Amino acid sequence: MEFEQKKMAVEQGLTPFLSGESLAHALRLWELKYAGDPVFALVRFINELYEHASLTAPRTKVLQSLIRALNKLPDPIPKVQAPIAHPAKVEESQNDAVHTCCLLVDTLIDRLPHDEGVGVRQYLLDHLKQLKQPEPILNAIRAWLSQRQPITAPIPETVLTRIVNLVYVALCEYEGPTKADRALHEAVLIVEKSISDSKFPVRRLL
Repeated sequence: MEFEQKKMAVEQGLTPFLSGESLAHALRLWELKYAGDPVFALVRFINELYEHASLTAPRTKVLQSLIRALNKLPDPIPKVQAPIAHPAKVEESQNDAVHTCCLLVDTLIDRLPHDEGVGVRQYLLDHLKQLKQPEPILNAIRAWLSQRQPITAPIPETVLTRIVNLVYVALCEYEGPTKADRALHEAVLIVEKSISDSKFPVRRLL
């Protein structure tokens, strides 16, 4: 996503909690230290804000607001590449990405206590509209989340990243940001070991 779009989204996410000079300071901090980091680095950004800004809202709510604003950004326009990749290779790459995403999410959820795992899956099901995808894609995701049916439809990488973001927000609600970070880190390591021959690195979803 473009830098200016991302900055505007961060501003939108912080506006319910900060204003004036406090908001300006938060944006400068994000621009200097966190603009190039993945979404999950927002926890460190928020922690630093709480040290210097007059934030009173729960950290999870601030994190949710930021991720919600970032998830609303339009997908980036793909750059023109030449030569055009062979359709079979493109499909294989998409299949690898979808498989990796599903494995990461399932690993994260399966390591939770049963009730929390059910709650995270339900959170995803309740927020699928945020992905802004055609109904056949959403139905495929629903079948995976509720019945463990493999997803065979191609899904853009940006949408897969949004799925992981939603899982992370749900984890923060149940476990808190610190435990959510640890759970994500451990799940990533497990997935990396289990699909070491995959052409799609799991960390691209972060």
